[in-house]
Amino acid sequence: MKKLLLFLALQATTLANLTEESLFIHDPNSTHLKFLRQHIELTVDHVNENGYELYGPTGTKAWLGSIGIDFDEMIMIEEAISGYPSSEEVYTIMRNLSQKHPEIFKLINIGQSENGQDLLVMKISDNPQVDELEPEVKLVANMHGNEIMGREVLIQFLEDVANNYKTNARIKSIVDHNEIFIMPSLNPDGADKKRRGNANYVDLNRNFPDFTRPNDNRNRQSETVAMMNFQAKRNFTLSANYHGGAVVVNYPWDTSGERHPEDELVVDISKEYAVKAPYFLQRSRFRDAITNGYDWYEVNGGMQDWSYHWYNDLQITIEVSRSKWPSYSEREFFYQENKESILSFIERTKNGIGLKLSKNAKIELSSNDNKIYEFQTFNNEFYKVLKPGVYTFKIFSEGLDKEIVVDTTSSNEYRDYISIID
Repeated sequence: MKKLLLFLALQATTLANLTEESLFIHDPNSTHLKFLRQHIELTVDHVNENGYELYGPTGTKAWLGSIGIDFDEMIMIEEAISGYPSSEEVYTIMRNLSQKHPEIFKLINIGQSENGQDLLVMKISDNPQVDELEPEVKLVANMHGNEIMGREVLIQFLEDVANNYKTNARIKSIVDHNEIFIMPSLNPDGADKKRRGNANYVDLNRNFPDFTRPNDNRNRQSETVAMMNFQAKRNFTLSANYHGGAVVVNYPWDTSGERHPEDELVVDISKEYAVKAPYFLQRSRFRDAITNGYDWYEVNGGMQDWSYHWYNDLQITIEVSRSKWPSYSEREFFYQENKESILSFIERTKNGIGLKLSKNAKIELSSNDNKIYEFQTFNNEFYKVLKPGVYTFKIFSEGLDKEIVVDTTSSNEYRDYISIID
């Protein structure tokens, strides 16, 4: 009877993916994994050879103890977390950069956190005040507040661009031919509290609409709504989402065992990122330092799948450090190791095709007569990163029926948008 009452008390709190209690389940054979995953109020994360992380509402520990599942609490070690800036200090760095370098930086506020902090994104472009016809790339970090190093990597990337735009030809080319959006922290409240969830203890990477739900932002967290509204206004073609707790590049899908319609491409992008960050292959327990998300463990409500399913935005998740909160003294190491991967990731837009349309349309993409996928355009624009090859684009809308063939074999130069007028 006691076990039943504890279970019912736990179930009664299931209004969201709460992370009020953070635990590590000792389960090397995954004996309890299926059972725990049946409880939607619990979040499983970072499955490994020893067990996995488990997050849940208040009462989770008592319930696990009552049914005999072995666990430890995950506790932050104060010595390890010292030296990191607060969210406001991070934002001061971003504001100063945008003020000193208005020719390439524009600071955008896309909303507010649950605690009222601004959610800031830095746009990088040679004409940052103008919405140009260029590929759009987005890098986001720290949506789990206690996974911090991705935030530091992206801040250093901004500083690197600021310091070297005028003297480094490669950085200048990337900035001049793309619109790059950098969001060091999607969860500033969680970062300041040094916890996974936001101010309401909600796991933001379980808070997006999955495949089975409408793309509706009602009853979602402020941070989630801000990202959803921001994405709907843009035309991102590539995105990366930085996490911590492992060293691996995780590619979609997360919520389905089916292979992604562009599986070969996402695997290739993931491998390139891992190979060009030398420590990935040295420290990762995964072959080639990459993994399909669902093959690792199922995630529902994640930002990665949502971005592609609804907006054609091909997103990968980069687990940048085995420790969620490495020593601050390692900050420079992690940036230098990831720098080449970041630059190469953005340069992927050279292998792509952009369309400027007179109206939104459906696009059917094929290669060698094999249909790849159908896409719906947004904001009368479409940009698609592709593997080198010859592709046929069929474009359909009311009064518009066109077919164009594009050869992306050469990836040495950025391509101009093709204008499609009915």
